[in-house]
Amino acid sequence: MKQRPATAVRAAAAVTAALTLTLGAVGCSSSGTAAAGAPAASPTVAGAAAPGAGTASASAAGRSDSAATAGASATATGPDRCHASELKADVQLQGTPGSAMVMLTNKGDRTCTVKGYLGYGGLLADNSRVDVATARVPRPGAPVTVTLKPGTTAFSGLKWTLCDKADATCQVLAGIVVTPPDETTQVTATVYGTDAKTVLQLPVAKAGLTVGTLQPSSQGVVLG
Repeated sequence: MKQRPATAVRAAAAVTAALTLTLGAVGCSSSGTAAAGAPAASPTVAGAAAPGAGTASASAAGRSDSAATAGASATATGPDRCHASELKADVQLQGTPGSAMVMLTNKGDRTCTVKGYLGYGGLLADNSRVDVATARVPRPGAPVTVTLKPGTTAFSGLKWTLCDKADATCQVLAGIVVTPPDETTQVTATVYGTDAKTVLQLPVAKAGLTVGTLQPSSQGVVLG
């Protein structure tokens, strides 16, 4: 009779221990699943969003950089100004004495630009150069950029007062030289009369020349 209580006690203890182990195992499994599952879900979502945002941002930046590069490239490849060596100058006398139209033609093989006024000088009979007073007027309008393709021409007006060759102040020019805008080299112009023949003597009073702006058309450039 004394052994039965001991056995019962041991049996009860064994059952209690088994229940404790079972419950403990179930608790660790649930706890482990929740702890591993929740954090895992959050990084997965964040990871998916981050690459998408990064890609969009990089694409936008790429488009912006490309546009800027294209704009800079277009500016850099625009026509340069015409150089004296690429130009031919002709002076066509008009019906009104002391009036002419100047034609500046691109004789080169590239497109270039001119803008503003021509500079002027004179040639004497011995081919020496002489300074000539020059006044500029914004006629027929303000300076504009004139794009000259090979073989095309810009126009400007030229005016002066005739003088008596016997007058000591009268400059009898055997020719005219012009300096294109922003250039330092002069171009010798051919002067033509109204009969299309070359003019070798051009009497210019001390007051000198009045010049107009270079324009893409001959319309209105002659100075009255």
